Amino acid sequence: MKLLLLTLASLILIGCGSATNPPTTETQSAAVQSKEHGYADHYSAEKFKALQSSGKRFAIFVGADWCPGCKRLSKEILANQAMLPKDTAILTANFDTDLELRRTYGVATKHTGIFFDESGEHIGNTPRVVMNDFMAHLSNITP
Repeated sequence: MKLLLLTLASLILIGCGSATNPPTTETQSAAVQSKEHGYADHYSAEKFKALQSSGKRFAIFVGADWCPGCKRLSKEILANQAMLPKDTAILTANFDTDLELRRTYGVATKHTGIFFDESGEHIGNTPRVVMNDFMAHLSNITP
């Protein structure tokens, strides 16, 4: 278990150390279409409903445009989407505008991860979420 977590942390740190720009919309679309790995995309009700019926594990990151930590994590998620496990996804939602999503899943603070299982069922929230939380959930690793 420690070896697996160490490996995941190493992969994340390698991705964080690169000086790449976040992917463009074309890059994101290519990742979504290829399905060779997980993907990251911006939240919409349509994308959310599609994921709920997809049979894939997924998560939503709820952050704010004005929050420095949220902006960093959102960029990290988009830049490192190729590292996400196959057949998984992370959607990034806006804390200030996606109010219905927040109400539905009880998100009271910015920088929160909302996690869903393969059947589309909500399995929990993690405030102050970090990339390791997403990787562990999407890899189906229980701490």
